[in-house]
Amino acid sequence: MKSELVKKLEELLQTEELASIKQDVRNVRAEYNAITTKDRQDQEAAWNELEHEEGEMFEYQPAAEDEAFEALNATYSERIKELGRKIAEEQKANLEAKKAILAEFDGLIKTEENVGKAFATLKELQDKWKTIGEVPGDQYKEVQDSYSRLHDEFYYNINIYKQLQDHDLKVNLKKKEELIALAAELHKEENIKEIEILARSYQKQWTEIGPSPRETYKELGDTFFGHVRAGYEKVQAHYDEIKSGLEENLNLKKALVDKVRQIAALEITNHGTWTKKTEEILAIQKEWKVIGYGPKKENEEVWQEFRGICDQFFEKKNNYYNARKGDQKTNQSKKEALLVKANEWKDSTDWKKATESIIKLQEEWKAVGACAPAEERKLWQKFREACDHFFNAKKEHFAGMDDRQAENQKMKEALLAEIEAFQPSGSQNVDVAKLREFGQQWSAIGHVPRKVMKSIQDRYYAAVDAHYSALKMERRERSVDAYKDRLENMKGGDGGDRQVKREKTLLREKIDRLKQHVLQYENNMSIFTGPGADDLKKDIEKKIRATYEEIEEIKQKLRLFNEI
Repeated sequence: MKSELVKKLEELLQTEELASIKQDVRNVRAEYNAITTKDRQDQEAAWNELEHEEGEMFEYQPAAEDEAFEALNATYSERIKELGRKIAEEQKANLEAKKAILAEFDGLIKTEENVGKAFATLKELQDKWKTIGEVPGDQYKEVQDSYSRLHDEFYYNINIYKQLQDHDLKVNLKKKEELIALAAELHKEENIKEIEILARSYQKQWTEIGPSPRETYKELGDTFFGHVRAGYEKVQAHYDEIKSGLEENLNLKKALVDKVRQIAALEITNHGTWTKKTEEILAIQKEWKVIGYGPKKENEEVWQEFRGICDQFFEKKNNYYNARKGDQKTNQSKKEALLVKANEWKDSTDWKKATESIIKLQEEWKAVGACAPAEERKLWQKFREACDHFFNAKKEHFAGMDDRQAENQKMKEALLAEIEAFQPSGSQNVDVAKLREFGQQWSAIGHVPRKVMKSIQDRYYAAVDAHYSALKMERRERSVDAYKDRLENMKGGDGGDRQVKREKTLLREKIDRLKQHVLQYENNMSIFTGPGADDLKKDIEKKIRATYEEIEEIKQKLRLFNEI
């Protein structure tokens, strides 16, 4: 449909006589603008149905025909302006031509005494006057008044035959009376343009009628021109009102220019502010469109200024987003890397570590700026799918944990009953092996509910220690053996690797502290002298031996870390 309107406007512009196509051009423009408004509404409705980045705003996408249509509009406007300039120049030339005739007319009245020649010259001047076109509107009344006055003076100052003069005066009187009757109806006309046209027509006809009897000449003239003047005053009042409105419109437009200038001067550095200020500019442009015309010259000047500032704003906006595209590519690369990491963690069953890592990835994702909207949506969807995959699996895993822990409790209670009922065979090696087997079975069973964990664990250690004591094993050997069970149990739990690593660090730190104690004991021994010093030294030596034994026990426990 738009292409048809473009073609129609092209055809109309082939017409040389612009006045004949003005209404058709207005109709085409109105129809085209209506279609554009509908297109904008449809685009915005479709846009609203999609998901968008927070703060992202709708932008209308012009049709392919819009540029051609605007170019044709510009051509038409330029031709209208050129026509106006041409008419103004013609009217100015017509004014000079009519002034020249008035000068000739004045000379004819003052110098010509030959009646025949005077009338012949009069006829020539009248014919020339009629062939000259319109003059500028503000000069029309003055020129016509001068022509009418000279025309009447001609008849009064040329000595013609009285009989002919009397006849013409009576005829002219009747014509003037008829014209006065028409002029008297001017005030009833509502159409301002029609009043102006009729007033000029009546004034022209009055000028062409010629003289009437002198005794009523002034009275008739005053009456006629009184009616005409009333018509002109009504016309002038209308144009004064329009002019007042034009000035008000101009002031409103200047205020809008100040608004867009303030916005265009801002240094905007983020998407949200650009969106907000763009909405403000578009709202101001919409407000501009509903304001009527201002005075012709000033209206064009203020429009050029307004459009220039708006263009400056949108140019700055384009420069910002062109630069932003580079940042978006960098952000895209960062988010693609985060997506790769999320996919690496999504199938992990190390729930604690994986949860911490994925949450950290989500925080990093938020910290990275946006990339291109289309890529942003695709990357975010994949990243969210990876995160959801992990958390859904975690949720499913822990949903059945209570049941598993309850089952583990039953298994450990059954094993405890077996351990507590264990009877030594008499062979220490066989019995120790059996106790260690109990320990391995215990470690293989998973976690029990937290509320019974301590009681079951205490019961287990009590039963095992009792059996080891019955076997008369060395305290250190029993401690290391029990620690092995504890270490295996620790490694099999949630976050086992982390707990084992921490335990190993604590043991090494404890060895360092014990060594410091030994050094302190040895320093103390060197200062003991006099009576009782030997007893004190023996006591310290006992403590040193006990400390070394504790260090050795810890070292044996550290060796277990290489076996698990």
